[in-house]
Amino acid sequence: MMLCLGNFVIGTGAMIVTGMLNDIAGDFQLGAGTAGQLISVFALATCVGAPLFATLGSRIDRRQLLAGSLLVYAAMHLAAAFAPSFASLMAIRLLSAIGAAIFTPQAAATLPLLVNAQTRGRAISFVFLGWSVASVVGVPMGTWIASTLGWRFSMGLVGLLALGASVGVWRALPPRLYVEPAGRAAWGAVLRHTPMVLVVATTMIQSAGMFTLFTYIAPLLRDVHGISGGALSLMFLAYGACGVSGNVLAASRMDRATPARIVQAAMLTSLAAMLLWPLATLGPVALVLIFMLWGVGGFATNSAQQARLVALAPERAAVSISLNSSSIYLGQALGAMGGAAIYATAGADSLHWGAAALMLLALVVSQRARVLGQRWCLRETARQQA
Repeated sequence: MMLCLGNFVIGTGAMIVTGMLNDIAGDFQLGAGTAGQLISVFALATCVGAPLFATLGSRIDRRQLLAGSLLVYAAMHLAAAFAPSFASLMAIRLLSAIGAAIFTPQAAATLPLLVNAQTRGRAISFVFLGWSVASVVGVPMGTWIASTLGWRFSMGLVGLLALGASVGVWRALPPRLYVEPAGRAAWGAVLRHTPMVLVVATTMIQSAGMFTLFTYIAPLLRDVHGISGGALSLMFLAYGACGVSGNVLAASRMDRATPARIVQAAMLTSLAAMLLWPLATLGPVALVLIFMLWGVGGFATNSAQQARLVALAPERAAVSISLNSSSIYLGQALGAMGGAAIYATAGADSLHWGAAALMLLALVVSQRARVLGQRWCLRETARQQA
């Protein structure tokens, strides 16, 4: 439960900038594309940090590591609330990424130590439910607070939540809990495992597709559809509610259907939303329905992707999940940068086409990973029986 709460706080802090991008840009007198680089900086730093801290932190007690990462997250968000300039805010976001780089992948890597193999997929889905709940509660609430009390108040609130989550994780986890050390041999084994590499590539491409549009959804809804303030919060609430529903549905099927099929269904749902996006001009009802369809598939892939990696090699979970988490944030950074380029050259109305193209590519790579993964499992079974 506490690991799920920790992911809720991490997810809220990571995504909250999206909902208050207009407020930050206005406060520092910047364009939306420039302010959106706060997301790119955070994502790139987390991308680099996740595998780095997986190696450096593998010998640290899980309770100390996870509670400490939330403590760093708390301090940086409290500092962000008092940032005097955009440059200082960028630097603080860079440092706050340390908490996210450690907590999310290492929470997932810790789960095999706490649950049995039969319930592992459901447990991973439950922990990553925190991210979905962040989208349905944390981000809309942060957006509403930013539009009423200011974005600095929202940042401070995330800091206080992270502080409370740190205490909760410390009290919930048993002491002297360690994962297998992640050295050069472990990284080499994962990077030579073609199905694993393709699963990680799928995560990166899917994340890039999602954040090509999601990063700039606030200025898009304001400029194209006239939605801002409280109405924008309600849009994020609808999106997040469907995200939670999609994640819960994925979790309920995780130990019965293969995670690869869950990933395929979720990405097809997101792709359908992107292809239907032009119909949003028909009116607010059409916009909300498409937004909700996007939400159903938007977050269901993360937990299923983690479960795919654990199923392929449980003993390498600390490394593979860190690499996968890194790819999520790399995708966010690439999506935010690509979206900025599309926004500046072709306009906000073209963002969904870039997202759709990346979603389609992610589906192709995921299918290839599924085929190769099945072959690898068959070879391993035959080798063990020989």
